[in-house]
Amino acid sequence: MVSWPPMPEPAERPPRAFALAPVLAALLEVVGPGRIAVAALLVAPAAGCQGEVRATLVALQGCGLDGAELSSLELVARGDFPSDDATRADHGLVRLPDLPEDVVAITVEGKFGDLTEAVGRTARLDVEGDIPVYFAPADELCSFPSGIENREVGAMGIGPEGDVLLVGGRDGDGRLLDDVIRTRDVEDVVSEIPGGLSVAVTGLVLAPLAERRFVTIGGARSDGTVLDTWVPIDLAAPDPIGPPTRIRVDGLDDAARTYHAIVGLPDGRSLVTGGCRMLDLDARCIASPTHVVGSAFLVDPTTDPPSFVRAPAHLVARFDHTLLVARDGVVFAVGGRGANDRGVITIERWRPGANRWESYGPTAELDLAPDEWIVGATLLEGGLVVVATSAGGIGWVSETAADRWWQPGDATFTWCDGDPTTAGCFHDESLDPPPPPVQRRRLLALPDERVLADAFLLPIGHVGQGPVHAVDLTLPTLSQAAPPDPRVGAALGLLADGTVLFAGGRNPDTLDPVAVFLLRFRPDLQGPDERIPNIADLRAGSFVAHDPATLVMPTPTEAQGVDRVFFQDEQLQLNSMGDEADIPEVWAHVRSFRSASFRFDVTIEMPVGGRPHLILSHGAVARTSIRFGDRIEGVQRAADGSESPFTCSLGGLLFDKPQALRFDVTPEKIVIKAAGDAIASCPGVGDMPSALGLGVSGPGVLRASRMQLTRI
Repeated sequence: MVSWPPMPEPAERPPRAFALAPVLAALLEVVGPGRIAVAALLVAPAAGCQGEVRATLVALQGCGLDGAELSSLELVARGDFPSDDATRADHGLVRLPDLPEDVVAITVEGKFGDLTEAVGRTARLDVEGDIPVYFAPADELCSFPSGIENREVGAMGIGPEGDVLLVGGRDGDGRLLDDVIRTRDVEDVVSEIPGGLSVAVTGLVLAPLAERRFVTIGGARSDGTVLDTWVPIDLAAPDPIGPPTRIRVDGLDDAARTYHAIVGLPDGRSLVTGGCRMLDLDARCIASPTHVVGSAFLVDPTTDPPSFVRAPAHLVARFDHTLLVARDGVVFAVGGRGANDRGVITIERWRPGANRWESYGPTAELDLAPDEWIVGATLLEGGLVVVATSAGGIGWVSETAADRWWQPGDATFTWCDGDPTTAGCFHDESLDPPPPPVQRRRLLALPDERVLADAFLLPIGHVGQGPVHAVDLTLPTLSQAAPPDPRVGAALGLLADGTVLFAGGRNPDTLDPVAVFLLRFRPDLQGPDERIPNIADLRAGSFVAHDPATLVMPTPTEAQGVDRVFFQDEQLQLNSMGDEADIPEVWAHVRSFRSASFRFDVTIEMPVGGRPHLILSHGAVARTSIRFGDRIEGVQRAADGSESPFTCSLGGLLFDKPQALRFDVTPEKIVIKAAGDAIASCPGVGDMPSALGLGVSGPGVLRASRMQLTRI
């Protein structure tokens, strides 16, 4: 245990200086129910302001850390700038160096010797007084005491100030609820808002507005009535829950719907699509062409009250589906059930400003059985859609390809580790009789681009990793002998500090409600502005392939299956058998790295045909591709699909022997160097952080080695 002397009076410090001050008594001493003091952080105001604001980092206890012993803390300022070495705090007054104005968070690692025992990240820095940090062992799923009985959550929403609302749903006996449960990402207190909703509802959606305001939309009552109303919830008001008001959308005869979907867009609006208008006595959808709708509308929170504007309707009407949004504003509609009550296996994409949805990806290549459908989805950088199927499979869909995610050489498509008898899998074929089918799976892409699938961690598309690397978070670990019970179907919410809140769920074998209602998951610190992935030694998982399928390539004696993107002979290799293109189909990006300014060193060799590409991805569609051939040229594609070609150099570059290149990427320009000399200058992409990738078009194999990545 570590203790410090009393804190001295702070000396005068420059603007934007952060200081770590000692806590009185021991590190991790319990200072209140569920709270453990970590350190004090002194925040000096920006230039021109007077005085100094002192804020104290206070840890929200995760996984029983009140009994832990730590020898030191390491604190690092995070943002899109070069990170200095961590400031180590083991005694006395420790100060962080001056920080850029665009610092977005402070990460904290608790050490015992050289071992990291727990990690945390601030959710926001614009507060005075205590700055709570959820501090827990990395990659562990922990119970979050709530006192709330388990239920099926009707809707879950997370506001811009970290407020979390759970509204409506069903109790363990299937009865509809009118409860409104609240907590925050920087609190460990869970409570119900007195009075709740005016009626018990399920199948509703919840949209965060501004500050601490929300609005519920639609849903259904226990008598089967489908609602066409919205209900305001203002957590700063004395009476938070307002009266229901009818939704009116020009061009829509009826806005009533339940089991619809919602997603927040980058411009602050929310998109609502699909749903059902007729229910049975159990408040389940009666599917028919009349009752299942494909219409959509946008919710604008900048008006008071919020306004509703018609949006393009789906190509295929659906309910109980998933909406996903990329950071360039492109939206995907995945799964759900259609007017014939069968699962919808098509995926639709809506680009910003478009007047219609369009089909996305060859989902027929998922090879779903007649009684198998998509029951959950999430989205990775570059438009890689990850889907869960009702039969226990995990698949992926890109713009040009689709396949199951499975271990090469395995005869089974179950995702967990290639063994269908593994306990806790989505689908355990050893059970007799098998459990009833699960209608929904919850998938969530983490900041480090791993996929959280219910209570499993999956490295979908990670080069050098496969289903055998899946991690069951409900299995005991050295630090957690009794983790939470397995669960499927829990509502998942990604909080501002990178942690995930689980709400509800059912046992994967019996589908009975689980005992502990709330869980919180603390991923390792590998997000976009945290640790730069190590690509110098081709570490497994450092790249994400956008076409993880296996190619069948002929050899002199037989056909041989090879991955499109893989590691071999200390090289990253990309195989292409297609035509030359401005933007390649075969490419891979550095996992969980994004920056507006960085330097990338790489040695590329492509002895036979094909063209190497440098790819800067900005979401699902928006990206910049620089192609090497007879000249160095490229194209910038916007989120709406429009393209702007450019030329960097009229001189070409051959790769029949290894070429060592350096790319200096800034918002203004991209400078390409070979042998220390600048050979080309391409237009920059502005302040939008880019995900760095390599691609290949035309027939051939690209080999990349000696890679190094740094922020500048």
